[in-house]
Amino acid sequence: MDHIVLPSYNCVLCQNNVEETLFHLLMDCPFSQECWIFLGLFPNSDEEPYSILESFKNQINVPFFMEIIILMSWDIWMARNDLIFKGINPTIQGTIGFFKLLFTQVFHRVKESWKPQITSWLDHTL
Repeated sequence: MDHIVLPSYNCVLCQNNVEETLFHLLMDCPFSQECWIFLGLFPNSDEEPYSILESFKNQINVPFFMEIIILMSWDIWMARNDLIFKGINPTIQGTIGFFKLLFTQVFHRVKESWKPQITSWLDHTL
């Protein structure tokens, strides 16, 4: 009788042998936590996802906090996919570099009133 070998569902970004759930990938994985910390955000993986987002909002305290959260989540997701599909090992520096690139593109599409705050946040954070 042949046995079917199923792929591992463990997170590829860390060596913790933890099943990759969306919550783990974006908030609990050591790789993603380092990315958030680089932005000055400190996720508490003991909290519920909504509470973490609320905490991020309070930690950043800027009107464009959701853009920051969405872009960093996307960058973490892309780092994961680059490893799985392209064999490119992720780095914190590469992920932050991609974040900077995307965030500067967002800058050109935001409300004019947000631009001084974004510039200030970028200068102090990145």
